[in-house]
Amino acid sequence: MHEGYPLADTRLAHRIEAATVRDLRAYAVSARTTGLFPQTATLSVGGGVAVWFSEGNVVNGSFGLGMNGEVEHEEVAALIAFFEERGAPARVDVCPHADASLIRWLAESGFVAAGFEMVLYQPLPARTLPGTAAGIGVRIAASAAEKDVWAELEARGFKDEDVEDADMVLARAIAARDDALHFIGEAEGGPAGTGMLVMTEGVALLNGDSTLPRFRGRGVQTAVLAARIRHAGEAGCDLAVIEAAPGGVSMRNQERAGFRVAYTRVTLERPAAS
Repeated sequence: MHEGYPLADTRLAHRIEAATVRDLRAYAVSARTTGLFPQTATLSVGGGVAVWFSEGNVVNGSFGLGMNGEVEHEEVAALIAFFEERGAPARVDVCPHADASLIRWLAESGFVAAGFEMVLYQPLPARTLPGTAAGIGVRIAASAAEKDVWAELEARGFKDEDVEDADMVLARAIAARDDALHFIGEAEGGPAGTGMLVMTEGVALLNGDSTLPRFRGRGVQTAVLAARIRHAGEAGCDLAVIEAAPGGVSMRNQERAGFRVAYTRVTLERPAAS
C-alpha cells in the first residue's frame, strides 16, 4: 500500500508521458489494422511520437517530445514536414518537464499556444472511492454489439447529440481497440455514459469519458470513474492518470475522486502552409 501521493516531479512526468506515447502508438496500430483509419501514419521524433489519423481528426498530434533530453532543430523540421505532407497543422502537446530546447525550436519555427490540458494522477489502489448514486450501474462492454453501443454513446455524449459521420468513425476506432476496456454507465436501466481504461506498465490511463446530456449531473461519470479506478487497482496498476480541461466539471469530478494535478500540458500549433 502507498503511504501517500508520489511527488509531482520530473520522474513522475517521465512515467506519465511515456505511458501516453505507448498508448498513442497502440491506438495508431489499431486504427490502421482495423481499417477505420487505414492511412494512419506515425513518426518517432524528439523522444516522442507524432500521429496522423485522417484529415481534420482531433486526435492528430504529437506527445512525449523532449522528455529524453535535448531536441534538435532538425527533429522539429521533420515534425513540421510530417504534418505538412498531410495538409495538417503541426501540433505538439508539451509537458512542462520537457527539455527547454523543445520550446526554443518550436518558438523559432512559428508555433503558438492553442490550448491547455490538465494532467491529473493518483496512486493505486485507491484509499477511498466515491459512492455510486442510486439507480446508476456500470458494466464493461464484452461483445462487439456492446462496443457498438459504447461507440454511439461516446460520440453522442461528447458532441452533445450533434453527431456527424466523422464523429462516429472516430468513436468506433476507439471502441475497436482490443488493448482497452470500455466501460458503460447506466441510468434508468439503459446506457447513459462511457469511459475507457488502458493499462500499460503499471499505469492506468483513463479516457473516453462521455455522458448523454439528459443524464448529466446524476452521478454517471462518477460511477464510471470509480469503476475504472477500482478495476485498475485490482489489476495491479500503481498509478492512475486522467486528463481534463482546466476548471471544468470533469476536473472537479476527478478531484473529488482522489486525483491531483501533476502538471499542465500546453498545446502548441503551427498553422498549415497555405
